[in-house]
Amino acid sequence: MEAQHKIWCDKDEHKLYEYYADFNEWLESEDGQLLREEYGIGCLSQPSKAFYAGDKEAYDQAFCEYRKDRRHEALNETYLRELFGDDHWFERNLDHFEQLVNCMEKGNVVPFIGAGISVAGRFPTWKDHLRQQGRTANIAPDHIEELLADGQYETVIDEIETIRGREVFTQEIRDVFSRTGVLHDAILHVTDLFTDTVITTNYDSLIEQAYDTGEKFQVINGTNAMEKPAGDRVTVIKLHGDIQKPAKCILSKNQYDDAYGDDALDMERPIPKLLSYYFKNSSLLFLGCSLNNDRTIQVFRKVKEQIGDEDTPQHFSIEQAPEDENELADRNGHLARLGITAIWFEKGCFDYIESILRLAKNELRYRGIISELSKQPLPATDSQNPIKLELELSHFLSDFVDVMPLMHWLHSRIPKSETSKYLHAMQRVFHAQSFFTEQTDEHLLQGLDHILRALSNNPHFDGYTHQKLSTAFWSFQTYLQSIGEPNYLSEKFDWNIREMMSIPSRQFESVVANSPLKSGFDYHAMRLIIALLKHGLNQQHSPKHYCELSESVNAEFGGYLSLALSSKLGVLIPDRLDEMLTSDINNLCQNAWDQFDRPVEIGFLNRVRLMLQI
Repeated sequence: MEAQHKIWCDKDEHKLYEYYADFNEWLESEDGQLLREEYGIGCLSQPSKAFYAGDKEAYDQAFCEYRKDRRHEALNETYLRELFGDDHWFERNLDHFEQLVNCMEKGNVVPFIGAGISVAGRFPTWKDHLRQQGRTANIAPDHIEELLADGQYETVIDEIETIRGREVFTQEIRDVFSRTGVLHDAILHVTDLFTDTVITTNYDSLIEQAYDTGEKFQVINGTNAMEKPAGDRVTVIKLHGDIQKPAKCILSKNQYDDAYGDDALDMERPIPKLLSYYFKNSSLLFLGCSLNNDRTIQVFRKVKEQIGDEDTPQHFSIEQAPEDENELADRNGHLARLGITAIWFEKGCFDYIESILRLAKNELRYRGIISELSKQPLPATDSQNPIKLELELSHFLSDFVDVMPLMHWLHSRIPKSETSKYLHAMQRVFHAQSFFTEQTDEHLLQGLDHILRALSNNPHFDGYTHQKLSTAFWSFQTYLQSIGEPNYLSEKFDWNIREMMSIPSRQFESVVANSPLKSGFDYHAMRLIIALLKHGLNQQHSPKHYCELSESVNAEFGGYLSLALSSKLGVLIPDRLDEMLTSDINNLCQNAWDQFDRPVEIGFLNRVRLMLQI
């Protein structure tokens, strides 16, 4: 038994099986029944383990489909598409979620927990609690509702204390928020994902309950906000006080004034100073927060005013999407001005917060596979082999497979009938960050992604095209500003489609012509952008069908790809990709082109693996 256990743990990556825990659980559930039947593993006692060990390639393919489905489900693809008519807001969710996970992987994210998370733990919202307080104080409900509708929460507290006394208000607080809450999945995911610092405006002890099941924690009360955190424990910062010490909770208007400043914000007081520190030095993730004009938001707005255009960490909020697109755009703009990136979910469906946190936890677990593999010794390579792999191939294989359909056409004329498919295949390469694009500036990548979406969507340029080109235009202006080049970021013109292609083309031509470095990823990306923009200008003259793709597009993509392969895989000689192609490689690239947008064939990935490891 000991020998068998050793083989399972240490041989052929078997010890990585546990990283796929969510997929394995799904596979063995009722939902995975069809897949189990398809692969003939339904009668086995541990079908997921047998599948992993017996046919890793098929397992990986099924896992990729599962992973994609979970992303689209948790990030509200169907709802957002049906509500707004296209994929625009879902694509924003995909991009923003990827950015969030990247920040989490670096350990830069600090959760900021609001009342919405406690509601799921069976505590009332602050608004509902004030209604209960008004009832206990016997104040007219209509008057309370009028104040709440106007956002005058502090006035409600002030009136209750004036009429019935602070002791009555404090007793009601103690009665409601000292109860034991229900540990729901979202708060448990928080404890799994964040083991350093948590910030909350809540008075209840739900967070402490969750961490008490595992990690030790330290509570810092907002009235002593600058207390030094302990290095060996999770720090729970309770900005407005702790129900365990209700007399020290910040509740009334006078107390808020003392904490934040009387007539104006005093950024030297402990709570504003602490909020400013975390806003400047961490990526905050707002969960269950209204993020309207409360005192904490006033602090963040003040910090933004003080630092101006200085770079700050990217902050995130998971929140419900308004059902009207104008309202959504307004809300998105409000958050963006505060430096907060939104991930949207269906209005009223708060279970999506848990789904998105679970998705983030699983994505980080999958990335742990690469971390584990990087610890394993690489196999010896033949000194004559021009390809030197620095990473285990299987973990960038999906990115390489995305490139293969385009490799089929390198240095070849692309038929007019294949233009749209070629551009769509290229868009897949530049969407988000991949093995081949990670050294290119993110603004150039975003612009490339949106140009390619625009050019591959329709031969005639419609509203969707205008929208994507507009996003690309501003990405390019942001990049130009970052490198000190003239740009149009401060302009508020309503650019037309032709301007959004011709202006960046001229701008990048000037940068490329004057660049002292005729190499590098950004340099090649700019050359490819110029070629694509000029193709777009030609396409304007052919609204009924796709025009033939310029050879310069293919050539510039070939130059970019050659750089990626040489720098990432160590292609030494010859340094031009077309000179190293063999009939085997050509056949695989032909197959990848023919099967584009279809599920990867069983056995295909193994053939690619062998091709790159000869």
